Amino acid sequence: MNKLGCVVAGVALSLASTGSSFAGETEGETTAREGVVSCGGTNFLRQSGTEIHFTNYNLRNLSSTTPIRIDRVVVFAATGAVLFDSEVSGFPVFESNRLGPADQVLDPKQNAQLGTDTFLAFLAEELRPLQVEFSWSAPERVLTLNVSRDRIVRQRDPLTGQQLEERARDGGACRNVSLRR
Repeated sequence: MNKLGCVVAGVALSLASTGSSFAGETEGETTAREGVVSCGGTNFLRQSGTEIHFTNYNLRNLSSTTPIRIDRVVVFAATGAVLFDSEVSGFPVFESNRLGPADQVLDPKQNAQLGTDTFLAFLAEELRPLQVEFSWSAPERVLTLNVSRDRIVRQRDPLTGQQLEERARDGGACRNVSLRR
């Protein structure tokens, strides 16, 4: 077979196999109708207010067809005390207004980001680190809500509160702690 024939055959095989490269229930991926995802995080000031430490939570609906509703957001202090509960305080506004009090649904393939610096008070040392739980539901079984977190450290103007240059960043995955199939 000539070189062009090999390239064409390789491309054809590659394209034929892409249909099976998407994750789904048949491949053993975790699916459920509702669940709770738990993440670590923080929200505090350091160095006389010139440095801010906070966490961004990135929520992703991996389904191509089914929306996922974020039912509740609860934040716990290191002591276990509840610092924030969306059932009491109202649903927080996510960046770009993707989710908020008027819309708690992630459409298929939609993503949303929530920063602790937008809805939490700065935490005293004895209250850190924190834990956030995202409760979610869907009308049918879907790939579970995907949540990751980015802990961010930025320089901050103590007079205006404006965030300045980023100093550090650390990412990590969150964990499903409850699933109902």
